This record gives sequence, C-alpha cells and structure tokens, in this order.
Amino acid sequence: MTRARRRWLFAAVAVLALVVVVIAWRTMQSERGADTTEPVVTTTPLAEQGGTLVSPSNTLGAPIAVPDAEDPTDGSPIDTWWRRVPPVAGDLVPIDGHASGHVRIARAGEHLLVRITDLRVASSDGEPAEVRVVLSQGTVVGERPAVWTQDGEDDDLGTIPSDVGTITFDLEAPRGIPDPVRSLVLLDPDSDSGSDSGVLVFGGAALLPTD
Repeated sequence: MTRARRRWLFAAVAVLALVVVVIAWRTMQSERGADTTEPVVTTTPLAEQGGTLVSPSNTLGAPIAVPDAEDPTDGSPIDTWWRRVPPVAGDLVPIDGHASGHVRIARAGEHLLVRITDLRVASSDGEPAEVRVVLSQGTVVGERPAVWTQDGEDDDLGTIPSDVGTITFDLEAPRGIPDPVRSLVLLDPDSDSGSDSGVLVFGGAALLPTD
C-alpha cells in the first residue's frame, strides 16, 4: 500500500470516529433533557418542601371571615351589627307627638354606648313624665312629622325621665339588640300596643354611619 493511500485511510477513519462522537454526544443531551421534564411524584407535605401555605380566600383574594370566638351568636362568619357598623348617629324628629335631640351610638371595646343629648319630649296632653327608649330594625322616614315603620325586631332599653336632657346607655357585649339597628324611637310607656290606638310614638331618629 502506497503512502498516499495510507494517508487517505487514516483521514477516513478519523472522520468516521468524529461522526460517532458527535452522534453519541447529541444522544446523551437528548436523554438528559427528557429526564428534566419528567414529573417527580412525592408525598412530602408542602410545608416541608419549603412551599408557602395560603389562607382560604374568596374569588377576590380577600381572606374568608372567621367567626369571632368570643361572640358565637349564630355561627355567622360576619360580625354582628354592633361590632362592625357604629358609630352611627341621627336627630330625633316628631312622629305622633313632639321629640327633639340628638342620638349617637358608638362602640367602646366590648361596650356599646347609646347617647341621647338635648332631649325634649311632648304630646298634645303636655310633657310626659317618662318615655320608653327602643332600638329598632324599623325605619324612621320623613321630617315633622315622620313615620316609623315598625319592621323586624326591637329592643327595649328602658324607661327614662322625659326631662333628663342627656343620658347614656352603657350596654356591655349586647346580644339582644336587633341586627341591624336602623332607628331609635321614643314611646309612651303608658300606651298599650294591644289597644285600638296602639303605642304613642313621640319621635324617632334614623341612624346612619358617621365619623
């Protein structure tokens, strides 16, 4: 065999070896790529994997409300009216008689403070000795005279002197008041709801959220 043929033979062998190496390298790379895309099955809890635990939320991302452990009134996830709404306020207006003054209800910790200031009450028979104070789900609409729509629950706070001027009812963790409270009304304690004339309502205040 001549030298020229030997050189060509060596060159052909070298090229063939290079092709084999390239093919083998590409095959190995393809196998590695396939391994990295295969899912890994694990039973390790998310917390142990370093993942983040997310609290339950609604569709807007806001956390779902949790019932207040100290006030499990009905199992509702929404706080009661006296916790979530006050302060509320409104002016007393005449209904069946005459009433004027200002009402403000505010929360102070676990207390609900119902404050009436500058109270004035009268009827066609003159100034009554006492009036009954009621928190109501009903609404007071209009002015001089207004109308009280007695709808839903009421809570009787008690009877007070009509000339008291200013008074504050301090209700601790109240659970008997309506939810929601829409008005405060002043009733004649001597009138009878079972009579034809019904209860005499001196006046009332529509209660609206305030600063």
